[in-house]
Amino acid sequence: MQHSVKMAAVDLDFYYGRFKALESINLEIPERRVTALIGPSGCGKSTFLRCLNRMNDLIAGTRTEGAVLLDGVKVNVPSLDVVELRRKVGMVFQKPNPFPKSIFENVAYGLRVGGVTDRNYISSQVEKSLIAAGLFVEVKDRLHDSALGLSGGQQQRLCIARAVALEPEVLLMDEPASALDPIA
Repeated sequence: MQHSVKMAAVDLDFYYGRFKALESINLEIPERRVTALIGPSGCGKSTFLRCLNRMNDLIAGTRTEGAVLLDGVKVNVPSLDVVELRRKVGMVFQKPNPFPKSIFENVAYGLRVGGVTDRNYISSQVEKSLIAAGLFVEVKDRLHDSALGLSGGQQQRLCIARAVALEPEVLLMDEPASALDPIA
């Protein structure tokens, strides 16, 4: 069965200053499939993932050459709205990065930033996402407590729920299980 290409890297190079971290990456990522990048530590897997949703743009002195495509459209162009791109291409990092907000607000954050105002929809998405991340049962009675009080593994599952709540077209996960508790 043939699957259409959702994302692609075409002759992608990435630089930290003068250091070329990625060279001539060509990769097609099929729609509705899990694609895993496997390689030794320091080989550029995380850097490549961050190129896909332009998180590397936040690092001073970096540059990208070549193309990153989402549904055939080049996304590494200055005119593209990176907030909209990151809504479509979510990311969960290796280390949890909860916001200094309540558990509920951590998951609802992206929805609110995206302009969602319907409280019932937000509540439904928060619950659905926490269930999907395997965290709801543990936090359902303390959704308004600080997310910073959660264990490391719970914080990681919270970050997964936050990413899933936006229903992204692509979900990038950079070693997401490395910080999980054994119960997860």
